[in-house]
Amino acid sequence: MCACRNCSYLGVGLFLVLLVLPLSVWSDSRSFELRYFSDSSLANGETDFKGPTAVFDTEQRVEFLHQYAEAAKRFFNDPQLNTKVVTQAEVSDFLNKLKPQPKPKVRERISLDDWNYLGYKEGQSQQSIARLNVGSLREGVDLNEGSLRFATDEGIDFDFKRQGWRATLTWRAQVPASDRRVSFKLSDRGKIPVATIGFGSNGNFFYHTADHRIVELEKYEPKRWYSFRLELDFVAPNFKTDVVRYNLYIDGKRVADYVPMERVREAGVQYVYNFSSVPGFNRFSIKAYDGVRVDDIWGVGYHKTGREACPYYPETYLDQNFEIKPDIQGWAHIDYDDSFWQRGEYPIIHGTERYAEEDLYLRKKVKVGDFEKAYLNIETVDPGGELWVNGQVIKIIHNRHPQKIDVTRFLKKHSVNLIGIKVNHFYLTEQVGEMMLHSYLDYSLGWFAGRASLDLVKHQHVSDAFLYTESIGEEWAHLRTRITFKNDHWLSFRGDVIIKLTPWFPSETTSPSYEFSLPVVLTVGSDSIEHSFKLENPMLWSPETPNLYKIEVSLNDASGHTIDDYVFTTGIRTVDQKGGSFRLNNQVVMANGAQIMGFRGPAEKLALWNRCTPDDWVAKELMMVKAMNGNLLRIHSHGWEFPARGINDPRYAEMADQMGMMLIWCPTAWIRTGRGWGDVDFEGFPKYIRQVYNHPSIIIWEAANHTQQFKTRDSTESDLYCEKVHEMIHPVDPSRLISYNSFIKHFHYGNDLGTVDHEGNAIQASWAWTAPRVTRGNQDHPTGYGKTWDRLREYPGEYRQDFLDSKERAYFNFEHQESIGQPNWSLVKGKPWYRVHSYEWGYDEGSIGRRLSLDEWQESQAWQAFSAWEAMKKLRYLDYDGFSWCCLHGGANSGTYKKPLIDMLDHAKLAFWVNKMVFQKTVAGSHNVDVVYGPEDMIRPVIIHWGDARTAELTVNLKSIDGKVLLSREYRNVELTGGRSAVVLEPFQPELLEEGYYLIEYSTKFI
Repeated sequence: MCACRNCSYLGVGLFLVLLVLPLSVWSDSRSFELRYFSDSSLANGETDFKGPTAVFDTEQRVEFLHQYAEAAKRFFNDPQLNTKVVTQAEVSDFLNKLKPQPKPKVRERISLDDWNYLGYKEGQSQQSIARLNVGSLREGVDLNEGSLRFATDEGIDFDFKRQGWRATLTWRAQVPASDRRVSFKLSDRGKIPVATIGFGSNGNFFYHTADHRIVELEKYEPKRWYSFRLELDFVAPNFKTDVVRYNLYIDGKRVADYVPMERVREAGVQYVYNFSSVPGFNRFSIKAYDGVRVDDIWGVGYHKTGREACPYYPETYLDQNFEIKPDIQGWAHIDYDDSFWQRGEYPIIHGTERYAEEDLYLRKKVKVGDFEKAYLNIETVDPGGELWVNGQVIKIIHNRHPQKIDVTRFLKKHSVNLIGIKVNHFYLTEQVGEMMLHSYLDYSLGWFAGRASLDLVKHQHVSDAFLYTESIGEEWAHLRTRITFKNDHWLSFRGDVIIKLTPWFPSETTSPSYEFSLPVVLTVGSDSIEHSFKLENPMLWSPETPNLYKIEVSLNDASGHTIDDYVFTTGIRTVDQKGGSFRLNNQVVMANGAQIMGFRGPAEKLALWNRCTPDDWVAKELMMVKAMNGNLLRIHSHGWEFPARGINDPRYAEMADQMGMMLIWCPTAWIRTGRGWGDVDFEGFPKYIRQVYNHPSIIIWEAANHTQQFKTRDSTESDLYCEKVHEMIHPVDPSRLISYNSFIKHFHYGNDLGTVDHEGNAIQASWAWTAPRVTRGNQDHPTGYGKTWDRLREYPGEYRQDFLDSKERAYFNFEHQESIGQPNWSLVKGKPWYRVHSYEWGYDEGSIGRRLSLDEWQESQAWQAFSAWEAMKKLRYLDYDGFSWCCLHGGANSGTYKKPLIDMLDHAKLAFWVNKMVFQKTVAGSHNVDVVYGPEDMIRPVIIHWGDARTAELTVNLKSIDGKVLLSREYRNVELTGGRSAVVLEPFQPELLEEGYYLIEYSTKFI
């Protein structure tokens, strides 16, 4: 039996796992291990993959990874490595079932969901009029209802700067009949054809490919709008094998898959055969007839920079929507004509180089009746802006803080009122910040306004309420509530506050489970009360049982009449680290998952959606973690540096509450690195916390990522920073853990108690270093960043072992594993990042021995998965409290970041499946890091477990590489203790094996 933090670890092997069913609380587990068995005595003992005890040479290591990839594809049932982790249908289904937050019954809350909006910068109206002057168009072509309409059989050309690397072009078109030809042609000066597509005279779509061949597609319908998208790739480095190509999508369906461009020669003599001579394109030509309509032509070119971190940048080369931009003059007045503005629901996001320097304007007409007080609530105006009511600016906003503004004197009773929001555009100047190596090279990162509502209340009302769990027992929970009131009247108020707790999710009851009242006396201004109470037989929240309560806080006057109510949802659960382990509801658990960076595809949305993204992406990111047996998402979203700013999007918490996902919350006040810890927005921290602190899914507040300056300065810098963070967070929320820094090794402290510095000198750390609720963690990656295998074999070392041995604080791996896996290049053909490597490529040399070529992408994924499993398996045995992989899905580094588990088009890499395997609650494998077995080596199984005590059976099957069972060993009645535990079993030695690769299958069943 192993007690984890008090044991000596011998090592971990390599596993390949087929997970047939989703993880349940007590599902059986299966895993596989690939080993090479050698007759040489040099292979005895622990052999490194690459390091001092290595047996393999470089090419043998590459062959090992090849064998791993082939075996893994079979075991994970992903033979083409093209599985989508989460489908759009699954996302839509979740969003359709997502329960909306409850609304108050007494106070009038008006949700401001839909807005008229416009992006605008000075002079655009006049410019659009000049651009769309009918006289500037070819005769026979005019404008009609905001689109281009052909009145006769005519053509029109759009010229622009030549695009010669990679580019996209999108447009919409409609034809009145199906018996005439309409062509859309890309060319160089109209002389060298690149691609021709369109509506055929026989009723079918068509496109041209190499040697001007015409390919017919499915039929089209007259009088129906179709969306077209071209992805053009002029990269052809080898004239003997590569040709320039393009993808064609119609209504989102790919109908031409990376086909050669029109001028490409696939028939000819000598070297002209299979040859590309197309330099690029600078003209888009439309040839149509009477009644054809075209709209929304938009082209983006991607241009190489020659840099590893930011390999290309985007630039719009063609943008025609055939509409006159409305003049913004008088936009905030109620009688302004906004009929030509766009209309949409939150989130309304603006940005990217296409709309550089355009401020975002939003208008909403609201009819109100009688009221005493009116408050406008806005989640954020990012990065800042102005709030208007009925033509008056009521507040200028200079930060991203949540907003609650008294608009009583600006609203007209019994009238229609106009609420306006101006969101300032964002441009990454030196005064604001700086690009980091993960950034997308577009300085106009998206700007937006958060969700908004209007509360009409009495003079006396509830302004905030917080309910959290202090402790729980077998059949009870001690809860504490903090309620803040506002009295805007000139007299004091006496009455009662009534609190009701009603089960709300997954099923809702009509009667509350608990109800109590407290007397209140409110003086003029703000007052707060706190109260603790005991709830019998509570339904606890956990990832397995995401139970939620509706909390209704009602304010009654002296006569018992309810004058206001405040409603929210929360879950009953405790988070602590008693005994030195992360605990949820008094149970030792793990928090396992990944982090996001905020870069979401497609390429043209990378900058737009960085700080705010549509609902389906929020849901998808949470579901991706769930799909790999994870229960944790770290909201590590940022687009620039010095100081980076996190996000405080409540949608993540609302969805995670119902999905059963734990969150590490990095609010907008957070910094990534920073020029100094003063870059933290300490004023904003309490505001951001109050915005989301009723959500049980949030388990940790994180103040910073890896602030690197502390170690190089006196310990007082670390002391002052920790004190400031604790004073800003703990009084506001005493119920959650606090992470000062996800990489505490950057602090001056050298151990958990703070009695030595990082160089071993005696110090006495500030009280804040060991203050209540403060947790520990680093960004540990023993196989990452090109490290050799001996780093893993010798892990964890004295420094980390000290934190792991703590009986007072947990220890998380907040960001790992920092190894890379190339994507399946066949799935991203023609995308801007296709076959573009990143700055990470050199890691292969350190860990493998040479750089893996782009054609060895499967071996690259094999290394990422193999090293991930070895490292994570060992760290689980060492009793880490949880993992957050860096990072969940592709998108960073302009899509070229190779560390993510999921590519930019949502396909799983091999490391995704390995994470899914290692996150099983119970998993078995070999208890060493030996890569090659020698004649004296033995297989020593170990079962690692977290959860309730169980009795298990383990079967170990040694198989040939083609799956034939050669040897079987069974272990009966293995007792697994509750919490987190590990059992090392009796070893056995295979005999009479020929030299070569073998699979070892581990099957764990529960009795």
